Amino acid sequence: MKSPLGDLGALNLPYLSTSNRCSVDFMTDEAILQLAKQPHTREEGFRQLVLAYQQRLYQIIRRQLSSHEDADDVLQNTFLKIFRHIDGFEGRSELFTWMYRIAQNEVFNFTRQHAKMKMVTLENQVEPVEDPHLDADNLVRSLEMAVRALPERQQMVFRMRYFDEMSYKQMAEILQLTEGALKASFHHAVKRIEAELKSKQWL
Repeated sequence: MKSPLGDLGALNLPYLSTSNRCSVDFMTDEAILQLAKQPHTREEGFRQLVLAYQQRLYQIIRRQLSSHEDADDVLQNTFLKIFRHIDGFEGRSELFTWMYRIAQNEVFNFTRQHAKMKMVTLENQVEPVEDPHLDADNLVRSLEMAVRALPERQQMVFRMRYFDEMSYKQMAEILQLTEGALKASFHHAVKRIEAELKSKQWL
């Protein structure tokens, strides 16, 4: 399998597949940052960062995009941004929180650029079935379309809470919003999704 990070300059970065991930012992964030912020160990530090977080970030990105190839592209751009800005990480949040925010920004940039093309693709993928209540794939597709139709903030909050199972405290740190505001956004998102699924007779 080709590494989605193969174009990162002269860095010889690893691609960590799901099958071999469990056999790797990851360094601590503190050790990774120590390596990544020193010129003579920078490449090794970034290699260790990729090993530790590539699969986790990929899964978050992949849930929001329609193809593996798109997710790989966004993942590559995410790690490029991380590599370029790692010296600016001040430790005021957890390392993963900081990287998650970068990944979400890259997802939004990608979806904005491909919005029209994705709408056509989604419309072409939806096929009528005689009994949609027996079609699990169609339910998943309808849920994803309902999520993508949400306003940007509600979509992010819903994905973080429902799919990523984050606490409101974690979400507040990442999004720089109050827990009360996040709970309200999630509530509104759920109501809109329920209304959409009811209109399609899923609920």
